[in-house]
Amino acid sequence: MRIESGPLTATQLALDPGAALPKEWDVWAEEPAHQVVIEESGAPVGAMHVALVSATEAWLEGLRVRRDRQGAGIGGRLVAEGEALARRYGAAVVRTAIPAHDYAAQQVAERAGYRTAARAVLHEAPIPQGPIDVPYDALVAEAEARDVASLTSWLRTTETLVAWRGLIPLGWRFRAVRPELVKGLVRDQRVLRAGETVEGVALFNVHGDAAVVAVLEGSGAQRQALAGAVALWARGQGASRLAVFAPEEETLRVIRGRRPHPWCPDGLNIVEKTLS
Repeated sequence: MRIESGPLTATQLALDPGAALPKEWDVWAEEPAHQVVIEESGAPVGAMHVALVSATEAWLEGLRVRRDRQGAGIGGRLVAEGEALARRYGAAVVRTAIPAHDYAAQQVAERAGYRTAARAVLHEAPIPQGPIDVPYDALVAEAEARDVASLTSWLRTTETLVAWRGLIPLGWRFRAVRPELVKGLVRDQRVLRAGETVEGVALFNVHGDAAVVAVLEGSGAQRQALAGAVALWARGQGASRLAVFAPEEETLRVIRGRRPHPWCPDGLNIVEKTLS
């Protein structure tokens, strides 16, 4: 076993074309990570990505096993080595997201002691080139430093975070909502709020051609206004599409032209394990 930093090599990515990471994996990444690589006779037979998303949380992704070595326990070894690495960096919990249709990956996770913590859908929609409707009565504004405490408290009680057990995705990786995280998002101008007080919220960032929306919460009119405001801002940054996470499709009805992301057309299962 060896551990590397930096992007995956072509050899590692080609270990199993059927288990490829989503095409935006490296573009949407919010933090650096490590590759855990298992070799036999000097050749890689399995690889996985391990990211530390906070001082106590780790994320595993992109587990790949060479086809002629599948069924030989390589996947379980990778998960164990990834957990050991996360533990050495101080992580108390480790998570990963599995497309709902990937039953083989779900079985590997269950055998390793992972349990479902949340479920999510990810839909995409093109950002229109013409006018974008942003209802003025929704009072959408950029969140400010003075909003951090109320934002954090409000977010934790929303239907979205209750369904996700207090987790939010930044890029593909889910992590716990904490005041310091919200403070950083506000500082980086990644939070819009609706209402005179905090009555609706959009957490987002632009990654390449996509505005990735982690949370879209509020009434129907507020979600429509927030999505429109994000689209306007993102279009000015060169983005051409929205990618929106939600606990269920119902939340996304306000977004026109949406369709499920091809990597997880049936949604995602976010699974987690507490490290001893």
